[in-house]
Amino acid sequence: MRDFDLNLLISLAAFVIHFTFGFFRGRFKRFSRPWSRCLYIPITMNIVVRHFILNWKWQTAMVYLWPATLIAHILGGFLGARYRNRSP
Repeated sequence: MRDFDLNLLISLAAFVIHFTFGFFRGRFKRFSRPWSRCLYIPITMNIVVRHFILNWKWQTAMVYLWPATLIAHILGGFLGARYRNRSP
């Protein structure tokens, strides 16, 4: 697979992971330790996966991947927490 295809696949996986963590983050008090863990663990996982799968250095990843990564992080966390609030 080309780098673009892998980037798209990893961004989609990041969205799913952030959706799940956003769902769990919705039940914790804001800015508490568990809330922070639900926020930063998926970000760290995403950085490590992109580094080892794409074999890109930090500078390359920051320039080329930040738009897709940022959108996946924000939408996944926001929609996951929103879905949590709508669940019975």
